[in-house]
Amino acid sequence: MVNFFREELVYILISLFLLGIVIFVTTRPFVSKKARIAIPIAALLLGGLLLLHYKWRMHHIKEVAKAFYAGKNILCLDKTNKFGSVLIHKGEWKLTNGEFSHPEFPRTYNIRQCVVE
Repeated sequence: MVNFFREELVYILISLFLLGIVIFVTTRPFVSKKARIAIPIAALLLGGLLLLHYKWRMHHIKEVAKAFYAGKNILCLDKTNKFGSVLIHKGEWKLTNGEFSHPEFPRTYNIRQCVVE
């Protein structure tokens, strides 16, 4: 459960903001009382989308980790070089706690920002 909140915190805040807008608009005195049905619909829709996004994110992380351990090449986003990405091979790269690290690279790369080549 902690992993869910850590991964989806930004999207939870965005969803709460959108739900707040729906609640604010549908509870105005000039809006029909029947419009309040939008509140639970919006809550269910946003909650379902959050869960779907989390499942997709975890599936992506597992696929990248599985491909790394199988010896496939991994591309990670890196805005500090002119190519925009770093190619990761299984050789000296290590995957620990969801981050790729290498003894010769000054920084680590989060698995969420990587794709299988």
